[in-house]
Amino acid sequence: MAQTDEQARVVAQRAEALHTAIHAARTPDQIREVCQAAAADYTAQHGRSTGQGASQ
Repeated sequence: MAQTDEQARVVAQRAEALHTAIHAARTPDQIREVCQAAAADYTAQHGRSTGQGASQ
C-alpha cells in the first residue's frame, strides 16, 4: 500500500502545482501554455496523447 500512498501524494502535488500555475496566469495565452505543459507532462509520464480528439 505504500506505493499507492506515494502515487497519491505525487498526483496531489502535481494537481496543486497545476492549480497554482493556472491562478498565476494572467492571460488566456498563459493559461493555454500552462495546460499544454501539463498535457505534455502527462504524455511523458503515461506515453499517450491527451490533446483534442485523443479519444477518437
